[in-house]
Amino acid sequence: MINTITIAGRVVADPMINFTKSGMAVLNFTIANNRKYKSVEQTTFIDVTLFGAYAQSLENHIKKGIAIDVVGELIQERWENDGKNYYKYKINAKEIDFRIPKSITKEPYENLEGEFYEDFQ
Repeated sequence: MINTITIAGRVVADPMINFTKSGMAVLNFTIANNRKYKSVEQTTFIDVTLFGAYAQSLENHIKKGIAIDVVGELIQERWENDGKNYYKYKINAKEIDFRIPKSITKEPYENLEGEFYEDFQ
């Protein structure tokens, strides 16, 4: 069965990196996803985990407040405490895409007139 989820959000806090006994990197962080329902703003917090070399390569790039898209597998964690069952969903990420603000991306493309731009008209 297919288990792929894509969600956009902002990183809530700087990520934490840990290593398994075998030395594999595990990067954990949380994103906040905002949506409106009946004109009421709602926020869902989703834990995200990255593994291995990908986790290490993104450790210094994922920072509090940045907007990202996360693609990965939806995982349900279950545990029992004091006779009660608890459930939590998280994403084991396979891909992270950084959302660059329009204010940054707009400027370099505003002045594309000249030789380069004319080649594509």
